[in-house]
Amino acid sequence: MKTLTLSIIGIMCIIVTGEIFPHAFSENAGDIAIASTLVQPLVIKVGDTFAINATLVNNSTSTINVKNSCGGPFSASFDVHAKVELKKVCNWMPTQIILQPGKNITGSSLFSNLAYRATSPGTANATITFSYVAYNKTSNLSFDNNSTTVSKSFLFTISNPSGGSTQISSPLVQFKSGITANNVKCQQGLQLVIKAENGNPACAKPDTITKLVQWGWAKIATS
Repeated sequence: MKTLTLSIIGIMCIIVTGEIFPHAFSENAGDIAIASTLVQPLVIKVGDTFAINATLVNNSTSTINVKNSCGGPFSASFDVHAKVELKKVCNWMPTQIILQPGKNITGSSLFSNLAYRATSPGTANATITFSYVAYNKTSNLSFDNNSTTVSKSFLFTISNPSGGSTQISSPLVQFKSGITANNVKCQQGLQLVIKAENGNPACAKPDTITKLVQWGWAKIATS
C-alpha cells in the first residue's frame, strides 16, 4: 500500500491509499466516482455521534483538484434518522487536494469540524458528495462556478439506545436497499405480500390480504 505525502493538515483530513476498500462498488458511470463508503463505529445507537469514510477514485486521464473545506473533502446529508452538527470552530486554512489519474483518496469526517449524530432508530439514508475541478497549475479556478460534483447514497442501521427492537423500515426502503422481496420484514401485526403488477413487497393486515389476493392485486410471499 502506497501512501501519498500531503501537508500536516491534509494528513489529518485525508487517508490516501493505493487500494480501494474490498467489495467496492461505484454507482457513477463516469471516470470520477465514489468507490466505497464506511460508517464508524459499525454499531450506532440513537444519540451517538459517528464518522464516515469515503473513497473517491480518479479513473480519468486528467488530474483534478478535490475541494477540501473545514468539513472535510466531502459533504454529507441525511434523512430524518441523523443530522449534521457543528463540532468545533474552523481555525485552519483548508487545502485543495490534487488527485492524479489512476489514484484514489479516502476522506474521513473524523477530523472535520462537523459531527454526525443519530437521532432516531431505523434504516438511515445518507448521501456523500465530493466536489472537484480540472487541475490547472497556471490558474486558480473557483469551486463556486466551475466545480463538478459526484454523489453516492447508502443505507445504514441505527438502533435504540436501550438495546430494544429497532423500528422496521418500510417495505420499499428495505427492497431498494438490496433485500429480496420475499425476505422483507413487516411491522408487528402485518404480513408480507407481493404486488402482482411489479413484484414489489407490501405489508398488510391478515384480514386484508385475502381480499387483495382475490382481487388479483397481490400474491402471497414465499420464503
